[in-house]
Amino acid sequence: MQQAIRQIVDVVEGNIHIKLPVEFTAKRVELIILSADDSNMSANEFQHFLLNSPEMSDEEDQAIKEKREHFNQCK
Repeated sequence: MQQAIRQIVDVVEGNIHIKLPVEFTAKRVELIILSADDSNMSANEFQHFLLNSPEMSDEEDQAIKEKREHFNQCK
């Protein structure tokens, strides 16, 4: 199941800090960073954007895991 979190955070000296909730269990995430100063996207629009994003199938996920395992064995 895909999890999504939307936060607006301040950039401090070119860095951002994101505190994830305990219930967020993903071990790998995709970041999409948008300027909040210029964005008028509502929470509903952002949710629509996320829901219409392409999803990885279970087969694609498994293939990536197998390739990663193979590469790790070659180290």
